[in-house]
Amino acid sequence: MESKKIRDHFVKYFEKQGHQHLPSSSLIPEDDPTLLFANAGMNQFKNKFLGLEKPESKRAVTVQKVVRAGGKHNDLENVGHTARHHTFFEMLGNFSFGDYFKDDAIAFAWEFLTQELAIPKEKLYVTVFESDDDAAEIWQKKIGVPKDKIYRFGEKDNFWRMGDTGPCGPCSEIFFDHGPNCYPGADKETMEDGGDRFVEIWNLVFMQFNEDGTGQKPLPSPSVDTGSGLERVAAVMQNQFNNYDTDIFSPIIRSAANQSKKDYVSDPHILKDDEEARKTTAAMRVVADHARATCFLIADGVLPSNEGRGYVLRRIMRRGIRYGRNLTDSQDLFSILVGTVIEQMSDFYPYLLDRKKIIMRNVQDETKRFLSTLDQGTDILNNQLKKLNPGDQLDTEVVFKLYDTFGFPVDLTRVMAEERNIKVDESAFEARMEESKAQARASWKGSGPDSDEQSLIAITHEVHKSSGDTEFTGYTETSETAQVLALLKGGDRSESLKKGDKGYIICDQTCFYAESGGQVGDTGFILSWAPDALAKVTDCQKKNGIFILSIEVLEGELKSQTEILQIVDESRRRAIMSNHSATHLLHAALRKVLGDHVTQAGSLVDATRLRFDFTHNQPLNQHEILAIESLVNEQVGASHSVQSSVKTYDQAVADGALALFGEKYEDEVRVIKMGPFSMELCGGTHVGNTNDIRVFKIVTETGVSSGVRRIEALTGNLAFNYLNQLTEQHKKLLQERNHRIDWKALSEPLNPEQFADSPIEDDILKLQAKIKNLEKSFKDVQSSQTDFDSLISQAHDFNIQGTSGRLVWAPLQLDDRKILSEMTDKIKDKVQSGIVVVIGQGEDSSPLIVSVTKDLSGSIKAGDVIKKITAITGGKGGGRPDFAQGAIQDRGNLDKAKADLIGGLN
Repeated sequence: MESKKIRDHFVKYFEKQGHQHLPSSSLIPEDDPTLLFANAGMNQFKNKFLGLEKPESKRAVTVQKVVRAGGKHNDLENVGHTARHHTFFEMLGNFSFGDYFKDDAIAFAWEFLTQELAIPKEKLYVTVFESDDDAAEIWQKKIGVPKDKIYRFGEKDNFWRMGDTGPCGPCSEIFFDHGPNCYPGADKETMEDGGDRFVEIWNLVFMQFNEDGTGQKPLPSPSVDTGSGLERVAAVMQNQFNNYDTDIFSPIIRSAANQSKKDYVSDPHILKDDEEARKTTAAMRVVADHARATCFLIADGVLPSNEGRGYVLRRIMRRGIRYGRNLTDSQDLFSILVGTVIEQMSDFYPYLLDRKKIIMRNVQDETKRFLSTLDQGTDILNNQLKKLNPGDQLDTEVVFKLYDTFGFPVDLTRVMAEERNIKVDESAFEARMEESKAQARASWKGSGPDSDEQSLIAITHEVHKSSGDTEFTGYTETSETAQVLALLKGGDRSESLKKGDKGYIICDQTCFYAESGGQVGDTGFILSWAPDALAKVTDCQKKNGIFILSIEVLEGELKSQTEILQIVDESRRRAIMSNHSATHLLHAALRKVLGDHVTQAGSLVDATRLRFDFTHNQPLNQHEILAIESLVNEQVGASHSVQSSVKTYDQAVADGALALFGEKYEDEVRVIKMGPFSMELCGGTHVGNTNDIRVFKIVTETGVSSGVRRIEALTGNLAFNYLNQLTEQHKKLLQERNHRIDWKALSEPLNPEQFADSPIEDDILKLQAKIKNLEKSFKDVQSSQTDFDSLISQAHDFNIQGTSGRLVWAPLQLDDRKILSEMTDKIKDKVQSGIVVVIGQGEDSSPLIVSVTKDLSGSIKAGDVIKKITAITGGKGGGRPDFAQGAIQDRGNLDKAKADLIGGLN
């Protein structure tokens, strides 16, 4: 049976059982910071299982897109080397929200497999949680599975968790036996072995608990979450042992074989003895899988970058590209395979065709970018590896340089090193990464809500159950009377908030806009007269349909269940609206100037500026920036009325409205139209007329990540202030050169060539060159002023197990790792035989470098010295036997660390 038919069969079967067919959620989890990607079919129903949301139907069926390449569920390293692991796959699932439980869940699964798909019963085995007597009894007595085919396993195998927190419960799994001849050695395997012969094809999770970080709490009503991997079921139905040999992967692998002019070998008996065929087959499976993951991740709004989800995507892409390079020198292989995925999967996922341009452009750009550095980086890595012997460890600084300069993910470096039996210290690399991030003040962290946040979410659900969604009146009003439904202080409800208290207020209606879609929340004031009170509103957020105002009581006492007056800061709101409407005009102008491949990749709209991230593969030149500015300001001057309307999503898109890339929309959407120039789906607040924006000025244009650019701009008074500042500065510079204004040129269109021979620009370039030379001279002076002879004269002699040498301990007031490394080499050259420890002076952490002379590196390892020091000072590090580096946290313990090191050497 074809995979398309299995998918269709599954949905129709459960629809007949009263289940509502719901679409797959995005791979980017909505409002769930605990997850990197959707990793199970139940993710989109998390709040329904927790009893926090009322489901439209108590029964649901889905075909969910899943990525497991990060976080708790991470299959990346196994892909291509096993029969069943994938980074991207489709999860068939049926769900009960407090409706049926174990009896029906088990019966539905068995009937679908054995009757609808006609899988022989004798080929199936089941497992249950070790203490789940109910499930075992249902399988044996009601379904008729022989007792010797029912296995009990512990928490590791038969208790399912979505993540560290969230719904969980015991599970029962159905396994298919591929038979004793499916691959060499299979005849010796049993169910308990966990080998590939017996493959799980259905998991029935009996959701009974919620793991909240403090323990398991019973859910309001027991529910069912089931998952069946389409790829595994297809392998069963197509009589294939390996998922990669099904019709899901075969078109992609055929394309890889055709492009590479190499044979794909699927027979595991041949692969067992043919290493070359095994490598080729594994490479084809990797690129096929990674092409699928890449296609769907980009289609759902993830773009390659060096942080968060984008970094996981980049790892997948670059891993796929490198494995593809093992098959052929062609630079087009990976993008060709992604195109095959779009063609193959667009029947069930038609949006892939709509987003084909942006998918292909990002794949081609990332491929070009990676291949341009891959050869150079590979040469550097190979040269370093040639210097080492099997079993040696690669210098962490080399690993970091390959990542930082050449874009090598550390796992790629490890794979290439392991091919030569060279080790990579990934913990030392992580320490180096942390040091780099601290210096750059940049990091990405995904975490779950804290206890106050969890309480706040729970209270919003309580309010929602009794009062429904908060009514938002802010599109037309900036002041509004409202009834106080709840007051919160910390994570608890409170009957009142007094002067000086900070907390939250929830009302039946509000004119305060809640942060959403890149637009910040409104601020303002709240007045109460029974009793008298005044509170400042510092933010507005929205959770589960409820608007939550963050407040600080300035005077009096606010009480729950009383009437209040809400007043939005109108001046701030006008500035935000101006920036938001300008963002729409900017988006449209970018598409007209650069092309329709441009889509929004992120935004921030506040009262001071607008920030707009967009997909484009190269920096904008001055011509393009001026053209975009001119277009936006033309539309501002055209005085278009800004019109809003509510339509169905399909109707809005059919009318030409631009839907934002990767965004999830309801059935009904709000459309913002600005004359014939711009029409977008948007829930934000906007000016009434484009001339309210007054003026638009781009301040910066920079790169955010590969394929993503960022524009920051000003509107209104702040734009005028900025232009006036520039004018005054420019006038002073011109006056110093006795330069006269060319009045005629002001009436002509602005042309970047006017500035090509600017005398001011010449002066700036000369100054920059001078500064660069001065900086180099300063570093040379820093290095030369260090009294190496004095440091060596204070060295400590040691003799350990017959090995003599000198320990030079050098704490320096420098944080430049390159200079410190050069100094280490100079000291080592003078010492001739010994250990050199150089400690720099950093802000959050301090660089640590240890070098051991060649004659001692066989018995004293630089990495061991690093570990001994950081055990006392805190920090991490690692490297080669003769050279290691890291970072320490506490310089205050250096004397203790030094004494401990000296004591260990004697």
